Amino acid sequence: MKILNLKYLFDGLKNILRQLYVLYSKPINIYANKSSKKRVLVSYLKSPFYLKNRPIKHANVIECRSIAKIFRNLGYTVDVVDWRCKRNIRYQDYDVIFGFGLPFRRSFEKDHNIKKICYLAGSSPNFSNTNEAKRIRDIFQNKGVLLEPRREVYWKWMHVAINSDLLIVGGNKETASTYLDYVSNIETIPIPAIPLQKTIQSDSIEKGILWFGGAGAVHKGLDLVLEGLSKFDQEFNLDVCGPIENELDFFNLYEQHFKSKQVNFHGMIDPSSKQMEEIVKRNSFIILPSCSEGMPSSVSTCMQLGLIPIVTKECGFDTNDKFAIEIEDLTISSVKNSIEKALKLEEDKILDMKNEAIKYAKKIHSKQNYEDRLLEILLEFENSYFKETRY
Repeated sequence: MKILNLKYLFDGLKNILRQLYVLYSKPINIYANKSSKKRVLVSYLKSPFYLKNRPIKHANVIECRSIAKIFRNLGYTVDVVDWRCKRNIRYQDYDVIFGFGLPFRRSFEKDHNIKKICYLAGSSPNFSNTNEAKRIRDIFQNKGVLLEPRREVYWKWMHVAINSDLLIVGGNKETASTYLDYVSNIETIPIPAIPLQKTIQSDSIEKGILWFGGAGAVHKGLDLVLEGLSKFDQEFNLDVCGPIENELDFFNLYEQHFKSKQVNFHGMIDPSSKQMEEIVKRNSFIILPSCSEGMPSSVSTCMQLGLIPIVTKECGFDTNDKFAIEIEDLTISSVKNSIEKALKLEEDKILDMKNEAIKYAKKIHSKQNYEDRLLEILLEFENSYFKETRY
């Protein structure tokens, strides 16, 4: 018991120290360039630069490292600060600030001669918040239970997006369209997939379905999947993976669905794990009827493994019937129809689509493609804003 108590105490102190570091530590220098005076502050995450050997479990690690690398290649000295940092920053030391969060928002408070590039991985917060509220409303009207929103975005992020010199959005034209009422200078970039530590692709043609997403079961349409599959008489397999254990109101409401012998809940899992390998072997499809995304890496990562995406247009993927099935709208009937279409596919067609999904993910959602697109955007930005510079 003493050992257990000491562990809790140690973990508590570690979390406190981590929070203090995140909130109050100064920007760290990642790359120094003595031959140029150009400096950029990246407001995103610091952990990818001091925990370099940990397994990559989220695309934001790739993004942070790639952003710093591209600015270095453009001749900048690169500093990085956590997006939650409350420390006062000397913005006048920088020519560009890139990212989002509190340090980015504070850069607007004084008249610094600093160019602002806002980076948001997903749809407009206004669009996202509204769509999640509508999904919660649909459930309330059908079941009489008002669930808690899980993905509400702080509104001041929209304020800085509107007033930045450039907005870069993770997603496609569909994602960008959610900002067009407010922003004209906007570019899109494909979000990289999580690299796999080993190849666990399976040629299985089992017609099982995987729901693999982040927090926010309603936002990401898990209820639509559970309800849609419950309409089928035939047997099916549904694996549910994601960090949604604490969404007890959702689990209580859909308790009977989770008790079905055909539904397997796993929580959050490592895409390169043995457990993931077993899940991939019994599934051919990855489904995500989300109401707002920006090319979720959970889907693109599963595409690398040979799973065929069944997604809404709100996910921000440029889908076609060579490798994907699009869910027409955010309703149980549309999800059911898409699943029905998937389950009716011939074995040869499934194998063809799996191979096309792999090709697409490796081409579009690679780290290299992300970096190439970011370099293209930043070069164009420099040509527009720094035609007459002191550099």
